[in-house]
Amino acid sequence: MARVNFYLLRHDDAHARLHLACRLSEQLLRQGLKVRLLATHEDEARTLDQLLWTFSAESFVPHALQNTAPAACSVLIDWHLDAFTGGNLLNLTAELPPQPALFDSIAEFVLNNDAAKALSRRKWNAYKQGGHELRHHQV
Repeated sequence: MARVNFYLLRHDDAHARLHLACRLSEQLLRQGLKVRLLATHEDEARTLDQLLWTFSAESFVPHALQNTAPAACSVLIDWHLDAFTGGNLLNLTAELPPQPALFDSIAEFVLNNDAAKALSRRKWNAYKQGGHELRHHQV
């Protein structure tokens, strides 16, 4: 079963959510782990692609879009739900991954608004029913 971490952001700021995904990508990569970023749509994936190069002056997160990635790429970005199996999923979508048990960990990002919190409660319950280990973080 996957460890599922819910990150509740202090603000209702979509850019802060993407920035946190970049920071988590960097942390996981430093641990030698595979990172899979699941964007809501292609534009968001391309924004993440650019942001991973620029989110911090001290960082270097080698990455690629799934459809252009070399086989050994540790950080991949895509916007298709079925694009990834395995590794550590950073889920920026409103959907649950099709097979969450295939991942070592899953990060869910929750903006500070009522609709996002309601969605996160539904996701929390679905993951709980699936037997996953759940954690909540305020950032």
